[in-house]
Parts: sequence; structure tokens; C-alpha cells
Amino acid sequence: MSESSDTQNVEKLDKQYADDAPSTEFAALLEQSDQETNHKEVSVGERISGTLQNIGDSVAFVDYGGRSEAAIDTQELKNETGTLAYQSGDTLEAYVANTDGEVRLTLSLKASSREILRKAFENKIPIEGKVTGFNTGGLVVNMGGIRGFCPMSQIDTGYCEDPASYATQTLSFMITEIRGSRNLVVSRRAYLEAEAAKKAEEIRKNLKEGAEMTGTVTRIERFGAFVDLGGIEGLVHVSEISHARVENPRSVLQKGQELKVKILALKALGSQNERISLSMKALEADPWDALEEQFKQGDVINGKVVSIQNFGAFVELIPGIEGLVHISQLSTGKRVATPKDVVSIGQEVKAMIREIDLKKRRVSLSMRALEEEAKQSAEAQDMAAFKTKQQEHTSNSDGSMADALRRAGLA
Repeated sequence: MSESSDTQNVEKLDKQYADDAPSTEFAALLEQSDQETNHKEVSVGERISGTLQNIGDSVAFVDYGGRSEAAIDTQELKNETGTLAYQSGDTLEAYVANTDGEVRLTLSLKASSREILRKAFENKIPIEGKVTGFNTGGLVVNMGGIRGFCPMSQIDTGYCEDPASYATQTLSFMITEIRGSRNLVVSRRAYLEAEAAKKAEEIRKNLKEGAEMTGTVTRIERFGAFVDLGGIEGLVHVSEISHARVENPRSVLQKGQELKVKILALKALGSQNERISLSMKALEADPWDALEEQFKQGDVINGKVVSIQNFGAFVELIPGIEGLVHISQLSTGKRVATPKDVVSIGQEVKAMIREIDLKKRRVSLSMRALEEEAKQSAEAQDMAAFKTKQQEHTSNSDGSMADALRRAGLA
């Protein structure tokens, strides 16, 4: 075979191979190769999100896409007690602090230049500053050689009672205003609120109806108590505090108290109409479950009047169980116009259990039945006393007649 024939055969085979090979496979390989060699371009002050890959004693590494990797000081990943607040695999949002040689990240920028300060202001990036003084108006803060001022109302999320306690501390702030080239207005409150919002967003992702959580009472109203679940608030309605009737939440709860609660409902999370309904009583034993063991129809109970309505009065048998004395069952006397004519809130009364309906969770009581029973008992006692007296009178009369007949010689 000639050299020309060999060349033609090779070219034919190459063409056939190229026609037969799936072009999508080559495209995928090329795309993968491009991704592996791609390093995302970032700039100082930019906020990026990535995954913690490795946490060393001094440095941790963050994968923020493709083969792009950045470093962050491990110290920044620790909480106030010095323990790690993150672990490998966690998602981390941080700011680019440096791009020389390698990408370095930080949770809060340091004021090393006016350019950093400008980017921090424009991009709402927190920046560190050292408190060097204070006055009646607020804190004086050194922001990398540039003077910053934090107004009193912006020191904390609540009222700041002692601004002097912040002296010499290095804290994170948000720049709210740049005045000329040498003065800044900063806010620690804005930083704290931004951090709380991020934390709240993470918590929302893990909320589930039926979950049990621990929270802290932040505010108490007549209708219930607001509970902080770690950055977001839920409401324990007054009806969900206890199986027992609670008229005023302040009588059983106080601000700052730690509670265990169950999530009943979640609505419009993250919006202005967000509603998180919580319950304390859902974690308690239900008194209705043991009601049959404690009471039965016909029993006489001692209870306290806890509520009065136009149709009757509710009486507490035990905490969490109330029975209704209908207006028709209040008294055997004249017609009752309103239950308040017969009973009052807090009054101790006796009543008979007429009916227990576990399915409808209702207990029907009667004070009238006891009055009728007492009346019948009294009438029976009066009748028995009358008969006894009559018998005694008859016996005495018979004895007197016999004596008279004997005296007359007729007996």
C-alpha cells in the first residue's frame, strides 16, 4: 500500500471518529475544565458567600465557587466564650479584606484607608473602630486615624445607660454619614440590627410547626407574651399560656424569663405580616385526659367562679377544667335575670355534675339541683319530725285516757 493510501485511510478514520464521538461529552469536559480553572474575581469590600472547607488552629478556608478559595482568621469564627461558632460545611458570609497574593476575608472590615471607609459606607459593610472617648452626645471612635462619632441613640438597640463602659473597646459599626475628609457618623445599633436580621433569617430556615424551642420573654401585653427565639419573636397568646385560666399574663410571666414553647403556626415568614404562634400549654399534660378518673356524673364539687356570661357562670373544678352552670341551673328561687344577681367572680360555690362530655370538652353543672336536694331533704326531715311528734302526742293522749278510765272505775 502506498504512502498516499495510508494517509487517506488515517484521515478517513479520524473523520469517522470525530463524527461518531458525542459532541456533548467534549462540551461537558471543556466546561468542567473551565470551571476548575476559573477563579472568581473579587474586590476589597465585596461581600461574598461560601462554604467552610477546613478550619485550622489559626486559619480557615472558604470555597466561594469553582476553585476559588479564600482564607479567614479562625479567631473570627469564635464566639465570646472562645469556642467555634462554625464547623466545616457551614455557609459563611464575609467581606473581602485583601486580594494581594491571596483572598483574605473578614466578618468586619478594619479601617486601613479612606478607600476602605468609602466602600464600607457605599456597600453598608460593618467596619471596626476603637472607642477613644465619650460625652453626653455619644461615643468618639477612632476609625483607622479618622474621627468617627456614634450618637447616643445609636450605641445599642436599647437605651444606653452607661456610655463610659464602652471606652477603649474595639467594636463594629456601620458608617451612616461621611462629613468631609476627616469626620464620620457611625452607628453600632445599625450593625447590631443587621447582624440580628441575618441571624433571624438563618433561624427562619429551620422553623417547623410542632417544633419545641426555648425562648426569652421580651414583652408582655394583656393578650399574651412575645418570646424571642434567637433573633425573631413569636407570640404566646394568653389562652396558650396554661390549661388553667389566665386573666393577665403578668400574673404568671415576667420579662426576661426563659420559656419552653411549641410552635403552633407559621405565617408569612420574613414579611411585615410575619406571625409565629407559640404555646406553653401544649407541652403540659392535658387535664381532660384524666378527668374521668377524678369526676363522674352526680358528684358534688367545690369550685370558684372564674367567668360570668349572660347565659350562665363558669366554675373551675380543677386547673384547666371549667364547668358551666347555666342560668336556669343557678337557683330554685325567683326567675334569675342575670347570673350576676346570684354569683360573683371569685366566689366559692358548690354544684352537682349533671353531665360530662369528653368529646366536646364540656362539663354541665347545677347549683339548683343541690338546692332542690337540700329542700327535699329539709322537707323530709320536717315530715319525719312531725310524724314523731304526732306519734308522741297520740301515745300521751292514749295514756291520759286510760288513767281517767281507771280513776272512774271503768277500766
